[in-house]
Amino acid sequence: MSKESFIDQLAPAAQADIREFGILASVTIAQAILESGWGRSAPGNNLFGIKGSGQQLVTQEFINGKWMQIVDGFRVYDSWSDSVRDHSLLLAHNPRYANVLLESDYRCASQELQRAGYATDPQYADKLIRIIEGSELTRCDQIEKERGNMMSSDDENKIINFLSTALISTEDVDARVEFHRLADELRKASGQQ
Repeated sequence: MSKESFIDQLAPAAQADIREFGILASVTIAQAILESGWGRSAPGNNLFGIKGSGQQLVTQEFINGKWMQIVDGFRVYDSWSDSVRDHSLLLAHNPRYANVLLESDYRCASQELQRAGYATDPQYADKLIRIIEGSELTRCDQIEKERGNMMSSDDENKIINFLSTALISTEDVDARVEFHRLADELRKASGQQ
């Protein structure tokens, strides 16, 4: 399978998850490319190296400053689209990945994945960024943006109002700054500012 075919095959599922979870398609596809070697190494259709039960495999982990081979359990999927979906659910439902969700800059999202410990590779974010830029994967994010906002204007306004209320009700200075920043970003994204 060509690299373009691989991207084309994953793009629809990754783009659907932009709308539902706020995870950039470019980052999702780059992770699949890096973790599976363009789909060539995806036993059990596991494109992301997500651990769990289903199959035992030898893998490389960066532990105590050294690359080591270990045997670990990995999840198994019926299809690549199921793997993409489970990857998005993993990120969306695990609080340590909260800074990846709704991040509109692929560089920041990649760095947040590394900071949150998605992979043990200390160069993980840099590798994702190189893949995204080298394969021009941001085009997959643009396709979704052309279709319109990720949420209705009513929902945008509810979130802005919620953030404004949270801003007023907290005494934590850092939280106030962040609530204000998030409300401003949402206003900009929705064309209200």
